[in-house]
Amino acid sequence: MTNDLAELHGRAEGASEPPQPVATAVTVLIVDDHWMVAEGLAAALNSYPDIAVLGIEGTCAAGLLAATRLQPDIVLLEQRLPDGSGTDVLASFVAERPSVKVLMVTIDDSDAVLAQAVRAGAAGVISKTNRVAVLVAAIRAAARNEPVITPEALRRLLPLLTGASWRLGADLTEREREVLRMLVSGRSTSALAAGLFVAPATARNHIQSIMTKLGAHSRLEAVSIALRERILSPAA
Repeated sequence: MTNDLAELHGRAEGASEPPQPVATAVTVLIVDDHWMVAEGLAAALNSYPDIAVLGIEGTCAAGLLAATRLQPDIVLLEQRLPDGSGTDVLASFVAERPSVKVLMVTIDDSDAVLAQAVRAGAAGVISKTNRVAVLVAAIRAAARNEPVITPEALRRLLPLLTGASWRLGADLTEREREVLRMLVSGRSTSALAAGLFVAPATARNHIQSIMTKLGAHSRLEAVSIALRERILSPAA
């Protein structure tokens, strides 16, 4: 989880003004069959001027069709849906539109769901027990292509994402390995750029190169691959 997310725990949501989307608003699609919850969440998100909810769907199939039609920046995906699980259909959302960021927003944030979501290309997993403001920070972070995960969740992932390594990441440069270490530690793009004494655009270029070399769809997936394959271990 980025610093923005950590700071938002315990902070009141506020924002009673009617929605006033801006030109650069992050567009969101909600896929959740609990309609009262989904409609309340949509109203809360639309109260933020930089977020615009495009629609709500209640099944995996309807969500995929809506994502193709509406082209949202972010999909908020529930795990338990009438026609399947969010983790099963998540990869289809990413395959249909690689630029889309999928956040699992579910009451079931178990280790198994966390690992399955990351493997499928999720930008993060947010528990429904969090405040709306925490989800807003997650949406903003995902839109900036930043991983949405806490250090505690990373510790939970490490023993789950093990597997045989066949030198994945061997083509990473020393600078890219340095950047990858910073990503694993949870640095935001701005903090990463400051630590490297480079412009944010340069930092983003390094991150994109790492994602390409690791075959990752998101920064969070790149982190999970690095942990699973022990790319940053001394032997790597």
